[in-house]
Amino acid sequence: MSPTAPPALFLLGAAVGAFGTLIGAGGGFLLLPLLMVLSSNPPASLASVSLAVVALNALSGTIAYAWRKRIDYRLAAVLGAVSMPTAGVGALLTARLTRPTFDAMFGLLLLVLAAVLLLRPRARRSGRGPAVDGREAGHRASTSVMGLAATAVVGFLSGLIGIGGSPLQVVVLTHVLGVPAQSAMPTAQFMVLLSALAGLAVHAATGHFQADVASLAPLGLGALLGAQFGASLAERVSEGRLIRLLALALLTLGVRLLSAAL
Repeated sequence: MSPTAPPALFLLGAAVGAFGTLIGAGGGFLLLPLLMVLSSNPPASLASVSLAVVALNALSGTIAYAWRKRIDYRLAAVLGAVSMPTAGVGALLTARLTRPTFDAMFGLLLLVLAAVLLLRPRARRSGRGPAVDGREAGHRASTSVMGLAATAVVGFLSGLIGIGGSPLQVVVLTHVLGVPAQSAMPTAQFMVLLSALAGLAVHAATGHFQADVASLAPLGLGALLGAQFGASLAERVSEGRLIRLLALALLTLGVRLLSAAL
C-alpha cells in the first residue's frame, strides 16, 4: 500500500464501513477499487486485505443489526452453507489472475449488477399476495435450486475478487428469493462476515495475506465504527432509496474499473 496517512485511512475505512453497512454490501466492493488506486500489489494481496477489512466491517454491522433483531439467521445458515466452501475455492484461484484481468472482471460484474437493480428495483413476485418475508424465503431457499446455485456463484466470486459476498448476495435475496430489502440487507451483512472469514482463511493459509499493519489497523478501526453509523442510518432510509444508492455506487465504480483496465 502507498504511504497514506493513518487519519486518512481511518476516514476511508469509516466512509466505506458506513455506506457498505447502509446498503448491506459490507464495503468490500467500495474498498477494493480504492485499494487498487492506492497500491500496485497483485490481486491476491489486495483481495486478502480487502477481505480482512470487510470481515471487521461485517462483524460490526452484524452486531448492530443483531441488536435490532433484523437478521434472518435461518436463511443465512442455509445459504451460508453453500457460499462458504465456494468462497474458499475462489480465493485459491485469485493468484492466477493478472491485474488488468482482475480489474476488468470486477468492473464488468459491477455494471451487470447495477443494470439488474436499475431495471428491476424490486423483486417480481408471483400472484397478488403479500411480499415474502424472511422466514418464508428461508424455507424456500432450502428447496430452491436457483437460489442455492446463485448463492454458490456469489460465494465463488466473492472469494475470487475479495468483496465478501455482497452486493451480490443482496441481489440474490431481493431478486431471486423475494426477500424485502429491509430484511435482505441485514441478513446479507451477516453472510458477508461468514464468506469473508472463509476467503481470508484461505488467503492466510496460502501466504497471500501480507497486510501492512500500519495501514490495515486504521482502515479496520474506521470500518468498525462506520458500520455502526450505517446500521443506524439504514432504519431511516426507504427500501427504494437503498436500492437506488446501491445501483449508483455499482455503476460508478464499474465504469471506473473498466476504463482503467481497457
